[in-house]
Amino acid sequence: MRRGLLLFTAVFIAIAVAPAATANRPIREVIENPPDVVITGQCAFPVLGHIEGREIDTTFTDRAGNPVKQIGVFPGNTVTLTNLDTGTFVTLPATGSFQLRAERDGGASVQVTGHGAWPDGNPVTGEPGLWYQSGAVRATFDAEGNPTSVSSTGTLVNLCLQLA
Repeated sequence: MRRGLLLFTAVFIAIAVAPAATANRPIREVIENPPDVVITGQCAFPVLGHIEGREIDTTFTDRAGNPVKQIGVFPGNTVTLTNLDTGTFVTLPATGSFQLRAERDGGASVQVTGHGAWPDGNPVTGEPGLWYQSGAVRATFDAEGNPTSVSSTGTLVNLCLQLA
């Protein structure tokens, strides 16, 4: 699952006060086949989320070592979502990228592009469900982590209906 916008904010809001200049070598982390997760409260049934593939994250820091930008890619990944009550499942591409950036005003911006599932509801409307993205979702946050804008281009489809 791609990280939800709120998770992005929680992780990145501490970074948002950092200046934009970078001087250190980027930090690269490869996450192979992340652990499965059970998703509850989004569909009328629990869903097992399984990702096949890896996530490659590169974090850029300022001269003081504070993160100011992070870029992640998901090359060739798939996501399998399984209704734990019935065994019904769907396997879909989960390829794409994300970019988080600290803003000078203390806020942050994030963009997620490509294909993948949002396990915490619709990232634009907040509507519950397991939403599958094909396109891009962009958001900005103020220094307190409050969203100031959220937009989507492409499609967001609720997979709960297919898994029911």
